[in-house]
Order: sequence, then C-alpha cells, then structure tokens
Amino acid sequence: MFRATLGIRTRILAIALVPSLTLLVLGVGAAGYLAWQGDTVKTWSSVLEAAAAQAREMIGAVEQERLLSLSQLAGDQPDPVALGRARQRLDHALLGIADLETALTDMSQGGRDAGTGGFDLVKSQLPMIRGRIDARTLPISDAYGIYTEMLRAVVFGIRVVGKAAPDAPIAFEFADTARVLLAAEAMSRAAALTVVALGTPGLPAALVDEYRSMVGYYRAELPQLAADLDGQQNVLARALMESPAWQQLGAMEDYVIAPPSKPGTHQAAPMSIGDWHQAADQVNYHMLELWQRQNEHANGVALDDAATTSRSSLLAGAGVLVLATVAFLASLWLANRLIGRLKRLRTQTLAMAEVELPDVMRRLREGEHIDAEIDSARLDFGYDEIGQVARAFNRAHTAAVAAAVTEARTREDVRAVFLNIAHRSQIVVHRQLELLDEAEARQEDPVLLQTFFRLDHLATRERRNAENLIILGGGKPGRQWRRPVPLIELVRSAVSETLDYTRVRTARLSEVFVNGSVVADLIHLLAELVDNATAFSPPHSRVDVTGNVVGKGVVVEVSDQGMGMPAADLKRANDLLRRAPDFGVAALSADSRLGLFVVARLGARHGISVRLAESDYGGIRAILLIPNTLLTTDAPGGEPLAGWAPKQHPDHPIADALPPTPAKHSAIAAISPTATAVPPQQPDDPGGEPMR
Repeated sequence: MFRATLGIRTRILAIALVPSLTLLVLGVGAAGYLAWQGDTVKTWSSVLEAAAAQAREMIGAVEQERLLSLSQLAGDQPDPVALGRARQRLDHALLGIADLETALTDMSQGGRDAGTGGFDLVKSQLPMIRGRIDARTLPISDAYGIYTEMLRAVVFGIRVVGKAAPDAPIAFEFADTARVLLAAEAMSRAAALTVVALGTPGLPAALVDEYRSMVGYYRAELPQLAADLDGQQNVLARALMESPAWQQLGAMEDYVIAPPSKPGTHQAAPMSIGDWHQAADQVNYHMLELWQRQNEHANGVALDDAATTSRSSLLAGAGVLVLATVAFLASLWLANRLIGRLKRLRTQTLAMAEVELPDVMRRLREGEHIDAEIDSARLDFGYDEIGQVARAFNRAHTAAVAAAVTEARTREDVRAVFLNIAHRSQIVVHRQLELLDEAEARQEDPVLLQTFFRLDHLATRERRNAENLIILGGGKPGRQWRRPVPLIELVRSAVSETLDYTRVRTARLSEVFVNGSVVADLIHLLAELVDNATAFSPPHSRVDVTGNVVGKGVVVEVSDQGMGMPAADLKRANDLLRRAPDFGVAALSADSRLGLFVVARLGARHGISVRLAESDYGGIRAILLIPNTLLTTDAPGGEPLAGWAPKQHPDHPIADALPPTPAKHSAIAAISPTATAVPPQQPDDPGGEPMR
C-alpha cells in the first residue's frame, strides 16, 4: 500500500502554492494580453494614421477628377489641362494607396474586401473610362456612378477599418470620423452634380433625386457634427458653416433645386461658375481638413489607450506578482503557525500518554484515590479542527483513566476476595494442624503414625497454598520471626514442607543468619522451588540443595535431574522472575503456573534474585541470590522453627535423603508449549501449583 511521505507543512504549502501559481499565471497571461493589445492598438493606429494621409489624397484626387470629368461631359467650358493634372494626381494616389491595402485588409479582418471589389474593377478599367470621357461617349450618369463607386469603396474600407477598432472608445471616435467623411463625400457629389445641372443639357432626371438627397444629407449632418464634436473639430465645423463659401455653395444649390423664375423669363445664377468653383473647392478642402483633424484626434485617443493599456499591463503584472507573493508568504505564515500548533499538540499528547497516564497508573497501584474527571489532563487548543482533535484526546485520556480506575477497583475487589478466602483457609488449616498434632501425640501405632505424618504434610501444603493467595493478593502471611534464623534451619524447614522430602539432599551450608523479617517469605520461596524440583523430576531421582557465600550475599541452588525446559520457555520464565508481574485475573488466565508468580513476587518484595538455568544433569537449577542486606553473622540464639515444619518420619530424616535413581519419565515437559497442564498426581500428591 502506498504510504504518503509528504509532511503537513509541504501539503499546506502545496495547497497554497497551486492557487498562487495559478493566480500568477493568470496575471502574467492577462498582463501579456494587455501588453499585446496595447501593441496592437499602437500598430493599428500607426497604420491608420499613414493610411489617412493617403486616403485624403485619394479622395481629393477622385473628387477632382469626377468634377472635371462631369464638366467635360456637360460641355460647359472644358479644361483639358486641369483634367490631365487631375488624372495624374489620381494615378499617383492609386500607387500610394496600393502599399497600404494589405495592412488595411488585415486590420479590417477581411471585411474590407467585401465592399471594395468594385474599386479594383474600376481601377483596372480606368484608362478605357477616361477615353470614353474624352470622346464624350460615356453618359453623365455612368461617369458619375463610376467615380462615385470608387469613392464609395474608399469610404467603405475606411469605415470597416474604423469598426475594427480595438475597443469601444476608439471605435466611437472613428465613427465620428466616418460621419465627417460621409458628409464630405455627399458635399463633393452635390458639387459634381451642380456642374452638370448648370451645363447645357442640364441634370439628368435619374440624378435629380440623388442631387437633392446629397445636398440635404451634408447640410443636415454638418450641424449635427458640430454639436457632437469637441475641441478643435467643433471650432472648424462651426467656422465652415459660418464661412462665405458655405453660404455661396448653399445659394447655388438652392438655385439648382428650385430656381426662382417667372413664366416666360429666365433668371441668372446667383454667381459665376468660376466663383462657385472657388467656393466649392474651399468647402471641400475644409471638409477634408475637418475629417483629417477628427482622424488625428481618433488616432490620438487610440495611442493614449495603447499607452494606458501598456501601463495597465505592467501594473497588473506587478500587482499579480505582488499578490501571489503575499498570498504565498501568508500561506507560509499560516502553515508555520498551524505546524507549530500541531507540534505543541503532539508534544502535549505524548506527555499525556508517556508521563501523565503512567503517573496515574502508578498512583492507582499505590492505592491512591483517583478521580477520572479531576485528574485527567486538559489540552486547550481553541475551537477549530485542531481544538476538536485536542478535545478528542482529552476524552480518550479521561476514558483511559476512568477505565484504569475501574480496573484498579475491580482488582482491589478481587484481591480482597483472594485475601478473604486465603485467610479463611489459613484458619481452617491451622486448626487442622493442631488436631493432627494432638492425634500424633496420642498415637503409638507406627502405621497410623505414618498416615498422620502424610496428612500433616498435606495440611502443610494446603497452608502454603493459602499463603500463595495471600501473597498474590498483596498481603503477608501471619507467621513472622523477630530474631535472625540460621540459614541451614531455614532450608531444612523449606525442604520439610515437601512431600518427597526424602529425595532432597541438603549440603552443608555457611554459618549465616537470615533476618527474621524475611524468614517466612524465604521459607515459602524455597519450598516452592524444592516442591517444583521434586514434582518435575523422576520419582527416585535426587534433588540437591547447596549454598555458598559470595560477594553480594549467599547463593542457594536447587538442582533436579529432570528433562529440563525448552530454551524459549526458560527465557520466558526468567523474564517473569526478573520482572514480577502485577498479578490479576488477566495474568491468571494467561498463565496458570502460580508458583512462578509467587516466587517472582516474593523475590521482588525482598530484592532476592531468582534465576533458572540448566543443571549438570540436564534438568533445571534454580539459583537464589540472597543479598547481604537480608543476612547477619551474629548468632542471637536463633528462634526455634518448631511448629513451622511438618513432621518427619523417624526412619527418613531430611539429612538421610535417598540417592538418585534413573528416571522412568519426567513431568518437566508440562512447561513446553504443547503441555502446559499440571502433571498427573498420585492419590497422595498434595495437589499444589507447580512452576513448570
């Protein structure tokens, strides 16, 4: 299974870094887009500015050639020299605008091509058209339509480019530019038709409505433009409408549309053709000048917008970078703060588990009263999710303390039951031993006396079993000695408690005395070991008890000739003897060998070291180290042990132990993992709890 190796700090920083990087990328992208848009506006404005000058020249050239061509066709004082100069001007303008057609088409995103196809056709047929004009074979209406189509295509292209402006303010300015251009073109058309109307043939019927429409359009549009335009453009528009040329042009147009004549008479025009041409040229020049100024103003707005966009892109990029950095630093600060709280939670939780809870358990073992609610630790980390985790640990700790208190009370109750039963049994056994003493004192029959002796041993063993319960329950046996006792007497008393005491051989022991406060427990401990050795060795084998003085005290060894123990079981038994467990229901259910528990508890109580090892005969050797603190070399006239040990048969004293015989079988195997039950007992077996 995959195990995550990233720490919380890394994960939090990753969570913070992803949106920060995303914000940075978006900001850089937005700044790049704004920079690109600003550059596009600059390019668009520069191309349009260059095209405006060429377009003005183009429009002026077409309008001049249209005017002179219609004058040529009308037959009213033609001027071939001026017409030739106008044609050269148009040809030059066509060459100049050819270089900008591709850029204008790209700027209009292909929209210019949809309305300028006629321009290209007229341009290709222009020599033929001029020839027909010179030959005066081209109808006036067709000539007017051809040159008007050229100008319409030019105006359409400029309008399309203006509509492709990068943003709305620029498009709005170029919309006003297109309006001025349309008004100028309408005025130019009206001037060209005025020439025809003043000629000999007059204005063709097909162009009368066109003339009135053009005149009405530019006269109505220019005042509206004057109201809508600002700055210098407004001044130029108003100056044009107030100029004498504008008034003269209007008077001639009114004369053409509705000449004031009486029946049978003909009224002359308000001015000569020359004066009118001069006025028309002035108005046309000022109209194109107004368009040029408005176009420059629109380009200026575009350049300002480009500069603003570029500046905004830089500010946006810097702002996003600063914001992303601040967001990451804030996330880092929050992550460090969160990690700090988590570290404090971990430290305090470990202290709760490793220091405070064991201390509570120790106090419970010492019998101190514990209140789970009062003595439980309290972790205070606020009310957020970490605080909720801390409160969960508080509840878990309180529950653990409450469970420990409940268990301690249960164990105390069980221990009290053990002690109660043990004391009751001890009283009964003590009374039984008294009765046996009386019976033995009155009996002279050897057979019955032997039976009484065996009953005495069984009662003694029963008394030790009762004392086992008292010891496991934490109490102390009632028998105590005030004065030191010789070690040899103590060992003989322990051996005499064993039913097969005749198999036990006790070697000569050092002349040392054991403090009276430890005599009862040490007799009990040795009796358990000797009884264990006789129970798990062949019936006719010998059990040796030896002793020797060493630097740390006195070593007493109990060796049997049984089958020994497996290494794992021997290690487990030594671990139990080295660290006496707290006896309880759980320990009893896990291991029913009460002898080990009793020996371990007695050894731990007085600092007596007990260790099991392999004997020279392949069996088990129990090694006891009685520390110097429990010994004395003074001989205070040892207190007799009479009444402590069971009676011995006169024919089989302890010192005359039987020699070892070959074992037919061994009950030592009962310690192995496959045989942990108590070994089979003979009818006269005392029925105790062996250690193996």
